[in-house]
Formats: sequence, structure tokens, C-alpha cells
Amino acid sequence: MECNYYHQPVLTNPLITHFSLTNQACIGDGTVGFGGHAEAILSQWPGICYYGFDKDAMAIDCSKNRLAGFDHVHIERLPFSRMIPWFRDRGITPTHLFVDLGVSSYQIDQSQRGFSFQRNEPLDMRMDERDPLTAATIVNTFSKDALRGIFCDESGISHPDRLVDAILHAREAAPLVMTSDVVGLVKRVAVVRSRQRFISECTRVFQALRVAVNYEMNELTTFLNDLTHCPGVTVAIITFQPNEDRRVKQCIRHNGWQAVSKKPFMASYHECKKNPRERTAKLRIFTV
Repeated sequence: MECNYYHQPVLTNPLITHFSLTNQACIGDGTVGFGGHAEAILSQWPGICYYGFDKDAMAIDCSKNRLAGFDHVHIERLPFSRMIPWFRDRGITPTHLFVDLGVSSYQIDQSQRGFSFQRNEPLDMRMDERDPLTAATIVNTFSKDALRGIFCDESGISHPDRLVDAILHAREAAPLVMTSDVVGLVKRVAVVRSRQRFISECTRVFQALRVAVNYEMNELTTFLNDLTHCPGVTVAIITFQPNEDRRVKQCIRHNGWQAVSKKPFMASYHECKKNPRERTAKLRIFTV
């Protein structure tokens, strides 16, 4: 697997420009992934002490290979919600913390874990394959209220109640086990007049399932709460969903943290043309 080909990190330029880095920095990267942001940062500041964390074993193997040429790099298989306690337990004080809440191109296109609705794959969606919960478990066993919570609260789907009713009805006949099973239900209940709107609807449905499978909002909440124990640290967070950015923005305001800019950094039109997955990415940088 060629990591550079499958992973194009988003918003790298504003991250490097506004993260206030020096060679004396100590960074905790809670979602090191395939090492794209780490490589960009270390290429400019090779003296940085870089700690990377991720749940995905495949991504960790790739990032270790990609960053092997840099000194002071340490990578652990842990979720980003446990990054700050990990530092605290070892008496390490990071100067910068970074989290990218997106999914890599490889995970979407090649991992065969069902992250993409454009491929017929098993309904898995786990970042950490040691976890028992899968997307198939959710759609086949969760109650009506639990499914409504996932599709109503997390994703902005246009007709979540119709989708939930369709799932409940379909699973009585046969388990939903493939991505095509969910896509077929979306096609049946969504009221859209163009292929673009249908793609957008499928994207929201699959994002909602992925967020639920990987406890992403819970992890984000835990991480933000732990930041109260890190005075003076500079934090960068890249989000891809409105509810994620809303949670970060509210936390910054509530705690009186100092944001680098009032509005989040976003990719330009031309940058989005080169890398379409930057379209919804928002970067907020602030000091605790």
C-alpha cells in the first residue's frame, strides 16, 4: 500500500501557518492516521517531539513507515480521547494538541470496511476492529428511538423517521449486512430530485452510522473536557460535520479560550477542486 497516494491531508497550509510551531514544540496528534499532517509538520520542524495516536492498526503501520526518517516520533494505538490522560500519566507536557476528525481516503476507498456507500461492502465501519460494535449491529438490533437518535441528532438527514421505519421493516424480512442494503433504503425513502442530492443524502446517512460505531461525538466531548487540565496548550481541530464544529465552537466560547480567528479556516474553491474531501473541512485553532 502506498500511503502517499491514498492519503491527502486537508487544510495543511493553514495548520502550518497558524499553529505557532517551533522546533522546541511537543505535539500530541490524536489522529495521526496515515501521517500526512505529521510529515508536513516534521518536514519544516524536524526537531519537534511528535507523539501520534490512532485506533486503526493499519494506519499506525503506515504512519510508522512514513515517519521513520524523523527523530523524536512516538506512536501509540489509542483513541484520541485517551491522549491527554496518556500524557498526564507519564509526566509529559505537550505544547500543542491536534485532532483531525476525518476519515482517510484509503479507509473510504480501499479498506473494505463499508465506509463508502459507493462500494458494496460489509456494514462494518469500525476504525478499531477490536471493538465489538459494527454498523450492521446498529441497523439490525438498535431500537427505533436509538436509531432516531443517530439519524436525527447527528447528521441532518432530510427524512430520518422514514429511514428508521424502512430499516425496521426491512430487517424483519432479512438482516441488513451490506452497504447496498442501506443505500437501497435511502433510495426508497429519500425525496431528492438529482443525483447530487442523493449522494449528499447517502453521505449523511453513512457519516451518522460511522460516528455512532466509533463513538466519535463521545470521544470529542471527552477530549474537549480534558483540555481544561491543559492550560497554555495550543489546540488545532479539523471537523467535517456541522455538529462537530458546533461542539468545538461552543466549548471555546464557554471556556473563554483564545481562538486564532473568529471563523474557522476552510479550503478555497481551487483547493476543493484538487481534493473534494476538503469541501466540508473546518479548522479551528485556539489556546487553552
